[in-house]
Amino acid sequence: MNSGLITLRPLYDFLGSNPDPRGLLRGSPVHRRYGLIAKSICMNIAPVQGFYLWGRYEANGLWRNIYLGKAGFGKTAHLRARILEELKDERACLWRAFVSEETLKKAGMQNHPMMWHKYQYHMTRSLKKTGTTHIAWVADPDSPNSAVKNIESDLIETLNPRANISRPVPPVTLQKHTKEIIAEFRSLIHRHRNDRLL
Repeated sequence: MNSGLITLRPLYDFLGSNPDPRGLLRGSPVHRRYGLIAKSICMNIAPVQGFYLWGRYEANGLWRNIYLGKAGFGKTAHLRARILEELKDERACLWRAFVSEETLKKAGMQNHPMMWHKYQYHMTRSLKKTGTTHIAWVADPDSPNSAVKNIESDLIETLNPRANISRPVPPVTLQKHTKEIIAEFRSLIHRHRNDRLL
């Protein structure tokens, strides 16, 4: 099964040197550089459909699930494009490691005074991913679109990621693809356990 796990260390290293939240403003030099770094760490993600899991390793090596998503089913973007888009659009959750939530929201109001009423909800949602250090992904090119919602609901209930607000009730029986995806996520997480960010 095609899969991988990316570390967000390069983004944290960059933001640690550039913590000014004015860098959240689209078109700023910090914004552009962040985008280039995000693109480089996503290069090895397969451009196919599948599922991805934002998470973190605690200091003791235990993994915490933060957000589960899907990509490439129907008209949505493939894994590489979707993960890159989220890293760019939801960068506030990484910036949060260096500045307060209040500072981020003030920067949001200053950067987008006319649209803050719309963007505030988006920032609040993205901040639920705060603490993420890695993103695991599993390609699933063989799942039919008719099974995707059931697989996603299986994964959300089983993995219990804290940032997934929508939690549809899964079917009574675990889907075959669900078992394979969970096994692959577990294998990835275990193999990379020593790569935690402290």
